[in-house]
Amino acid sequence: VRAMPEVLPGHGRKPGSPAKFDMALTSNGIQLHTLEGDHQKIHVDILLGMQVGQVHIIFTLLCQLGTYSRALVYIEWFTPLREPDRSSGLHQLLCST
Repeated sequence: VRAMPEVLPGHGRKPGSPAKFDMALTSNGIQLHTLEGDHQKIHVDILLGMQVGQVHIIFTLLCQLGTYSRALVYIEWFTPLREPDRSSGLHQLLCST
């Protein structure tokens, strides 16, 4: 997973680059697997309990705040996955409030 800020172009150096924030598909711990029925039903059941987020910052805490062995992330969450769009078959995402 990447979270990279925008890099401004330097004076006579390399050109700048836009910010890059990867998307992440996370599980809330519920695992539903339906192997019966049509392909559409199987697809929906596997994605239930999953949520999409966009990683903006990957960071660690200062040692004065205690020790934590793993990196932390700031994530912008999207609304939970629902039934896919009937015409495209794709899931629609909206920023969560």
